[in-house]
Amino acid sequence: MSPWDSLDSWSNYSSRPPATLEDLLYQHFQYWRKQEAPHELIERFRHLFFDLASYPDSSVVNALLNLSEQNTADREFKYVLNRCCYTLINPWYTQSRDHWAILELVQLFENLPPAHGVNPQSQKVYGLVKEFSKTEQYAALVRLQDILNPREAEAPASAVIEEQPLGHRIRHYPFLYDNSLLTKDSGQEQKQNINDLRYRAETSLGISLARYHAQSKMPDRSEQIANPTRLDAAGLNEALSFYAGKANGRTHRDQARWFATYSKTVRSFRDFKDEFVDYLIQPIAAAEPKYSGNHFTRNLRQYLRETLSEFDNQPLNSFILVETCRRLLNFLVVDSPNRPVFRNFRHLVNDIGHALTMGLLLRLVLFCSAAKPWLERCFSVLFNVHERRTCKEVPWLVTSLEHANVALITNFGDVGYQFSVIVNSRPDGRFSLSDKNSLLLTRTKHEPKS
Repeated sequence: MSPWDSLDSWSNYSSRPPATLEDLLYQHFQYWRKQEAPHELIERFRHLFFDLASYPDSSVVNALLNLSEQNTADREFKYVLNRCCYTLINPWYTQSRDHWAILELVQLFENLPPAHGVNPQSQKVYGLVKEFSKTEQYAALVRLQDILNPREAEAPASAVIEEQPLGHRIRHYPFLYDNSLLTKDSGQEQKQNINDLRYRAETSLGISLARYHAQSKMPDRSEQIANPTRLDAAGLNEALSFYAGKANGRTHRDQARWFATYSKTVRSFRDFKDEFVDYLIQPIAAAEPKYSGNHFTRNLRQYLRETLSEFDNQPLNSFILVETCRRLLNFLVVDSPNRPVFRNFRHLVNDIGHALTMGLLLRLVLFCSAAKPWLERCFSVLFNVHERRTCKEVPWLVTSLEHANVALITNFGDVGYQFSVIVNSRPDGRFSLSDKNSLLLTRTKHEPKS
């Protein structure tokens, strides 16, 4: 499966005039979703796409057959089928009692009938439906299924989780949702639903982390709050202190604000580059002095010096800054979904540990918040490439995702900005109803995707 679909294919598809055949399919499902219960709609969907010859509406059958015979069907049928799925999924998502129907709809593609049982007239449609299971659109559906039906809830033992595919844990990492659940053909309603799903997951995790952190300061309390991460207790406490605490009287956010103010005084983009490396590396060099000038830091400086060098004599502006940070994240995490090389990231994790590595990335996106969606995209590439491997096969990535969760939750959005307030709001570490409502009623304002 290609991690990313062809941009040209979707661009051509989406810019075409409205297609009567496609609209007939969408309108067909829009009509019946108002008339039938979810279980009836699932059977109708199965009947149309998997048992086409006996479907009772001949106009819809002819539309589907004609679509399958178009020259562009091999490239573009996946978009039509995906939209048919979400024509049903979007309204089901808004009613939690109907979430089971989403799971059953996705499972239809896991239980395709044998090819020899397909009517010859339907062979082309069958082949296109079968190919759908190899697309990024289908992969996103499966990830949504994993979020709404977490398998580990049935067997939460740590040893069992280690044996599960990494993909089954996506529900724990809301910063992956945008890039792992949405595809380039996603509609506005789907985007709003995923944004809602992400907001709820981030809010829940933020409250759990704040309560756990408050409890950790008061070990004599009888009530024990569960660790909401896969980090051990010592590792989580260290991560919370590192990402939300102060070093030399300043938090990471304070340092980023200071450097943002300072960067406005640099004369040119060339002057900014070396200062930027010093800002990023400083906490690492303080803990590991060799990083003040070792091979990695020299490579980082050289990479940055060569980045957008045609703008070296110009003053720093928002375009140069955002594009530089995006390229730097490619260098530090993973270069591209089509060529997912991540040796620098693995080197840092192995050499200086997860906290300092994530701290480096955190300082970058705190300084340039417009690059945060790109960091999320980079982690989504790593996740999507490894999602079929078991957790025990990629412990470095599981721990990296856990650190990314803690770092981003405690520093961004309404949860992040209120994290320290909530932690310190009660001497006994308890929450009032107003504390929780202040998070639940204030929507997280996500930065626009790059």
